Amino acid sequence: MASPLSRENGAPGGENKDAEQPRIVIGLDTSFVARETLALAARLAASVDARLKGVFVEDDNLIALASLPFAREISFSGDVRALDPERMLRAMKAQAESARRMLARIAAEAHVDWSFDVRRGRPLASLAAGASRDDTLVIRAPGETAREVGRAVRAATHETHADVLLVSRGAGLRSSLPPRIAVPARTPLQQVLPGRPIAVVDEGSSAAEGCCAFARTLASRLGTGFMRLPAKGVGPADIAAEARRSGAGLLVVNAAWLGGDEDAAHLSAAAGCPVLLLGKERAPLLEPEDNNKGG
Repeated sequence: MASPLSRENGAPGGENKDAEQPRIVIGLDTSFVARETLALAARLAASVDARLKGVFVEDDNLIALASLPFAREISFSGDVRALDPERMLRAMKAQAESARRMLARIAAEAHVDWSFDVRRGRPLASLAAGASRDDTLVIRAPGETAREVGRAVRAATHETHADVLLVSRGAGLRSSLPPRIAVPARTPLQQVLPGRPIAVVDEGSSAAEGCCAFARTLASRLGTGFMRLPAKGVGPADIAAEARRSGAGLLVVNAAWLGGDEDAAHLSAAAGCPVLLLGKERAPLLEPEDNNKGG
């Protein structure tokens, strides 16, 4: 459910432009890790010509908890008082506004268009329910179990056929994708600082070939290395170990290759880097030099 705080910002055209472009959709809060994840999402949006959409979810569970007569909160000073649903909602709205300002600042630094929405519900479920086929959902859920994360990933990738960028604890956000640096306006594609390589899981299928082509061009756009990780006869644990050993900054995977719901969360945590799960077969991104061709 959208809230009155929902808004479209950052580019002429508002909702129409938001519908025309691919979107990187990220659930927001005001924590330090959320800022790091948002910066990563903004770099990815800039690299794949996508719009950045931030979603703040007013958690139904917290609001329901605040309504219970025995619920109490403890302040930093040690004071104990009854939870007040209205006070909690005001605090959530203040957090949402802080998240919106954070989104605006980081999107401006990355030179990407952006929009912002406030919803009511469960954070992971709300994010997955609002996904479309052309979206990439950024999932960072430190308080959720691997099974809950896996269910959201499966709903997005298998039912909607959206992509998911999964960021688990210890995923090495700061050095995963290199930031862009300013270049003259005539340069067809902004250059980037060298960073950790992009690795792709190659299990030998046609879908894997599409993943490889997509990942190779993404690495070219970012100015970083590219490597294939052969997956015939090996499982997610082996791939995660090889990605960590190779110092991968991003692991690209065909989502259909994963088995159980918990595999995605375990893969991201064990690989030491974010995992981009492609929910549909992808054509390669345009190579940098192709972006400057006419006709």
